[in-house]
Order: sequence, then C-alpha cells, then structure tokens
Amino acid sequence: MTEYTSSHRRQEKGADIFDKEQQEAERAAAKGAEIERKKREKREKLEKDPTYNACTKICKWMDTFYLDPILSIIPGGVGDIISQTLTVPFIYVAATKIKSLPLTLAIIYNSLVDMLIGAIPILGDVWDIFHKSHKKNYKLLNGFIEEDANIKRQVNKDATKCGVWIVILLVLLCLVIWLVGQFAGYVWDHLSGLFS
Repeated sequence: MTEYTSSHRRQEKGADIFDKEQQEAERAAAKGAEIERKKREKREKLEKDPTYNACTKICKWMDTFYLDPILSIIPGGVGDIISQTLTVPFIYVAATKIKSLPLTLAIIYNSLVDMLIGAIPILGDVWDIFHKSHKKNYKLLNGFIEEDANIKRQVNKDATKCGVWIVILLVLLCLVIWLVGQFAGYVWDHLSGLFS
C-alpha cells in the first residue's frame, strides 16, 4: 500500500511539473505573440508615416535611378550638399520614430563618409555610383523596424565608434571643403588673370 501511495504521489508530482511547464510554455507563446503584434503595429504605423515614405522614395531615386552620382557632377560641391540634405528624413525617422541613438549615429556616419569622399573631384563622382549611402541607410532603418538581430547588433556594437568617427569626419570634411575652396580660388585667380 505504501508503494502504491508513493508511486501515486510521484505521478501526481510529475503531472504538476508537466502542468507548470505547459503553463510556462503557453505564457512564453502568448508573450511571443504579443511581441510580434507590437512589432507588426509599429511596422504598419511607420509604413503610413510620410517621412518614412519619403525615405523610401529618396532611396529609390537617389541610388536605384542613380540621381546621386548625377547630382555630384554639379560643381562646387553643390550636388553633394543637395544629396546629403536628403539624408535628413532618415535621421529624423531614426531619432524620433524608431528612437535609437546608435541607429541615428550610424546613419549620420554613413552620410558623412559619402559626403567626404564625394567632395573629392572625379574620385567622388565614381564613388557615388558604387557607394549607395541612401540604400545603406534605408537598410539600417528597415533592419531596426523588422527587429533584425544582425543589423541591431552591428549598429549597437559600432555606436561608440560611430560617434568618434563622426567627429573625425566632420573635421576632415571641413578640411576638404576648405581645400576645395582654396583650389577653386586659385583656379579662379589664374583664369581671371588670363582675361584681364
């Protein structure tokens, strides 16, 4: 009789453990479903946002239809400035809609690299054909929207590095703009001297 009772208790205890495990699994599944629902709602909300839609169109026109390299032909860096101004919606979405400082820094970093190299005559024009910064920034935005673990890990890991490089790139960008201005002034002085 004692054997039967202890065996019966073991079975009841095993059933209790099984019930607890099943309840935990159901709670985990419900939590996972809730997370997926929130991600879907966030994605749908962003897809309706006019600024995010502007990012989609900018990416398409600037990089798919190669408007970025065409604009870079405009002398004096005007085309590069126009192109980089179109990065503002990406920064806005990253900072205010997705609310991620590392993502915002990564987008600014990509844009500064593009602007710095784009400011170099001829080489910058070729660079703009192959380096599609708007597509890269759009991919980062979508990676955060879709909760892509690889993109989030990459951006978060590089957040500090991006901040340091942004400062360095800003200094270099100012230097390149100054050098281009000096070169343009030199050429202008020599050309105007020929005609006076």
